[in-house]
Amino acid sequence: MRKLLLGLAVLPFLAGVSLAGQPQALTDQQMDKVSAGFDFAEMDVNNVGATMVLVNITPALPPGASCSTCFVSISGTPYPSGVNSFQLFAAFGPGFSP
Repeated sequence: MRKLLLGLAVLPFLAGVSLAGQPQALTDQQMDKVSAGFDFAEMDVNNVGATMVLVNITPALPPGASCSTCFVSISGTPYPSGVNSFQLFAAFGPGFSP
């Protein structure tokens, strides 16, 4: 009898969850700001050079600038939210200079 009463007491809470609205689709502006929790930044410096890898991070270089000392310089898609999808810079020597 006790289990029946507890089951009846819980029913209003279950009904509230079942009447909740359906998920809403995000707008394009909201999707541009979503990174699904994945941000990555790594800079490796050794005795012969440096490498920088950035994913979903604000650009390492100003827009339109290029790394003059880099032998590899890749900038992915810039999004309106101010992040780039992927960036890779690698240079021989002490570091990076735009």
